Amino acid sequence: MQHIADLAGVSRATVSRALNDSSLVNEQTKNKIKLIAQEHNYVINEAARNFRLNQSQTVTVVMMTDPLVNQQSFDPFFMEMIASLLEALAKSELDMLVSQEPITDAAAFRNSRIYRQSLGLIVIGQGQGHEQLNELASDKLPMVVWGVPTHGQTYHLVSTDDKQGGKQATQHLINKGCKNIAFFGDKASADSELRYQGYCAALNEAGLAINAELDITVPFVTDKAKNVINAFLDAKPKVDGIVCCSDLIAMSAMSCLQEHSLKVPSDVAVIGYDGLSFTERTSPPLSTINQDIRQCAYKLVDCLVGLINGKQVENTLADVQLIERKSTQRN
Repeated sequence: MQHIADLAGVSRATVSRALNDSSLVNEQTKNKIKLIAQEHNYVINEAARNFRLNQSQTVTVVMMTDPLVNQQSFDPFFMEMIASLLEALAKSELDMLVSQEPITDAAAFRNSRIYRQSLGLIVIGQGQGHEQLNELASDKLPMVVWGVPTHGQTYHLVSTDDKQGGKQATQHLINKGCKNIAFFGDKASADSELRYQGYCAALNEAGLAINAELDITVPFVTDKAKNVINAFLDAKPKVDGIVCCSDLIAMSAMSCLQEHSLKVPSDVAVIGYDGLSFTERTSPPLSTINQDIRQCAYKLVDCLVGLINGKQVENTLADVQLIERKSTQRN
C-alpha cells in the first residue's frame, strides 16, 4: 500500500480510502489510485483489513467428538460434514476455521482466540458438552449445533429424526424376512440411543422379541469395532440381520461376517446409518439410512447466517431416507 501511495503521490490513508470507495476521496484521485493498483496487481489483504476494523468473515466449526464412545475427528462422517460445510459457507462468502477440540469449559472457550475471531459458531455434535453449549447460547456470538433434541436445550439445533431412522432400518430388515436382528452401536451416544429406541419400536410392532444378547455395544473406531464383532460372531449367535448405528460400523460388520464365512445378505442382511458416499462402493453395496449430510450442512449455514443477520430462526428436524442396496436384498 505504501508503494502505491508513493507512486500516486498521496498518503497511505488516502490509498486505503480510495480502494474502499470512500466518499472522502474525489473521483479523479480514486480512479488514479485504482489504476496504479491494477497495474501493480495489488489486492487488499482482507485478513489484515478485518483485523484492523475488528471484523471477521470466519465461521468456526467445532468438532465435538465424544470420548465416551471413542469418536475420532477423522471419522468419515465428520469429514463429509466438514466438506459440505466448506461448500455452503463459501457460497455465503464466509471462511471456515475448524477446531478439533471439544468445548469442555464455556468460560475458557470465551477467552480463546478462536472465539474472539469468529463471526459465528457451528458445533458438530454435543458429546458431553450439552451444559457448556447451553451456557454459550446466552452469548451474543451466533451459534448453531448439529445434534439431537435434548431436555433443557436453549441453543439452536439442526438434527435428523434418529428414532425414525432406527425404526426404518429395522422395519426394512423385517420386511426382508429377518427375525433375529442384532443392534450394533454404542448407546452412550445420544443419537445411537434414539436409533436403538426406533429399533425396539419396530420389533415390538412386528411382534418380535427384543433379545438382550443381540444388543451389542460396538465402538465407532474400526479396529475396536472389529474386535467386538468378531467376539460376537465367534459365539455363533442366531442372527439373520444387523442394524448398525453408522456406515463405518456396518462396513466392519460385513468384513467380519465374510471372515466367518457368512454371506451378506443371504446369511445375514446388514444396514448402516448416515448415507456416506463410500457405501455405494462396499462389497456388497451397503443399504443405509441417509441423513443427507450435504443438505443438513446447508441448513446449518442458513440457520447461522440468519442469526448473524438478526433474524428469528427455528430448530430443524429433518427426515431421513432409506437407501436400499444389495447388502439387504435377500432372496
